[in-house]
Amino acid sequence: MALIRYAQPGLHGDKEPEPNLSYEYIPKERYTSKEFMKLEWDHIWTKIWLRGGLSQDLKEPNDYITTELGNFSILITRGEDMKARAFYNVCKHRGNTLAQEKMGKIDKTFKCSYHRWQYDAAGQLVDAPDPHTFPQGVCDPSLHLTELPCEEWNGWVMYSLNPDVRPLDEWLGPVKGHLEAYNFDKMDLVMDMTVEWNCNWKASVDAFNETYHVWGTHPQLMDWLDDQNVQIDLYDIHNRYLVPFGVPSPRPHIDQEVIGPNLEVYMEQNGVDPKDFKGNAQEARRAIQLAQRERADEIGWDFSNLNDDQLSDDYHYCVFPNVTLNTHATNYMMFTQRPHAEDPNKCLYDLQMFSLPTDTNNKRTKQATEASEADGSGRPEHTYVKDGEEHSLGEVLDQDAHNLPFVQKGMNSPAYRGLWCGEQERRIIHFHQVVDRLIMEGGGQVPNYKE
Repeated sequence: MALIRYAQPGLHGDKEPEPNLSYEYIPKERYTSKEFMKLEWDHIWTKIWLRGGLSQDLKEPNDYITTELGNFSILITRGEDMKARAFYNVCKHRGNTLAQEKMGKIDKTFKCSYHRWQYDAAGQLVDAPDPHTFPQGVCDPSLHLTELPCEEWNGWVMYSLNPDVRPLDEWLGPVKGHLEAYNFDKMDLVMDMTVEWNCNWKASVDAFNETYHVWGTHPQLMDWLDDQNVQIDLYDIHNRYLVPFGVPSPRPHIDQEVIGPNLEVYMEQNGVDPKDFKGNAQEARRAIQLAQRERADEIGWDFSNLNDDQLSDDYHYCVFPNVTLNTHATNYMMFTQRPHAEDPNKCLYDLQMFSLPTDTNNKRTKQATEASEADGSGRPEHTYVKDGEEHSLGEVLDQDAHNLPFVQKGMNSPAYRGLWCGEQERRIIHFHQVVDRLIMEGGGQVPNYKE
């Protein structure tokens, strides 16, 4: 059946013109070689804007967070002037990592655990014990922390290792306006986890940038998710797809009229009682949209900047290079993939879930919220899962996580040349074209592994 789109023209749902794409295979070495890993480091990771953390973790002066990228540790602080700043997280005396916790609050200064040199939240060296014993002095400006470009946007703290990085608004392009329509800055963090994955960071990004795998990997989703009528938009740098939720897949083996058990759950989560609903499965999506509008008015949520499809569907963004967003009216899920410091066959996968304060749409969100309230922190504890440790990300993400180490192992096989992508996977093709463009713009040369 043909899908009806209810998005009002000009309100975030417009289709982007299709660029020219090459459907040649994508060489596997881009996922397995240290040579290509070095090119990415030199021309992508150290040159562009990256998401470093959340503004809600820097609520007050002297709050701080840290993030790791490759072998680098980055310190992000909230100054007395309420400005967010980013620095290399290293004491300028003997190279000790200055802030050694993931987040916290200082009592006026960071005190190095080695020799007690002290820096304030603005990165200034304010005290070095026994300064008279340094014949060269301790007033050299290079002894202050090295500050990096840093801006807050839409509830995120963005930073760059490049002092000459282009303006953030220019970098974000059209996705800036799209994502600002949501209430990210009003949503609470309800789940926070980092998992060591045995795959290249791009293999993880790929897994969430196409719906071609839904039938094979997530068959339980087929009664409430349309995996074929998916709008794909490829921008200059970033990309997205719009996945209809609340309607069955149009694949022939799926009943198009009967409301299945998973669709019932999705309806109930979004304000429609399936027991009282008189329509069929094709009508549920529109009912969800109307119910969300009504519910927003009752609760006080502001959906005025969202089109109707955003009240039911998954507007799924890839903010290049490594932030994946499943955005919904009342909640969003964010994945941030970070490269391993040495091994192209490994990465770090950060999973964070957010919801508007009164939204208890799903069981995991409700449990996480209750847990944070129970320990009095107001924030869920960050969980770090090492390779091989037992854990669960939830049914759907566990299915994706199961595939990825086998994908990476296969990429190292001599029988495998590379990715053979179709039209449903053109976000992946576009992604690699952006990678190539940034490498060449930085003066690098993209290896021709196809020869």
